[in-house]
Amino acid sequence: MERVQWTTALRVLLLGCNVVLDWGLWSRPERDHYRTQARAMSASVVLCVLDSPIEELWQRLSRRNHAAQPGTFEITRAALERASRLFQRPEPDELALFDPL
Repeated sequence: MERVQWTTALRVLLLGCNVVLDWGLWSRPERDHYRTQARAMSASVVLCVLDSPIEELWQRLSRRNHAAQPGTFEITRAALERASRLFQRPEPDELALFDPL
């Protein structure tokens, strides 16, 4: 799915429009990949980092899990903790590679 969305995003960039990638980009190699491809098309690239404390994320997920909307799958505390260990926070040297908002 992500690949199809990126292909579409590239087409939109070619039209000169703005694109928002609304998926994880949790690792530096992922961020480097998309930034490099967008820059190759002369696009400006801004990185917005949402890095909430794990306790805040757990409170939000608990409310989401409790609401149990149809089609929503439960995310456990253990799954959240596993996922949080995969996130590579951008360091200052990486942030300097992006354009200001």
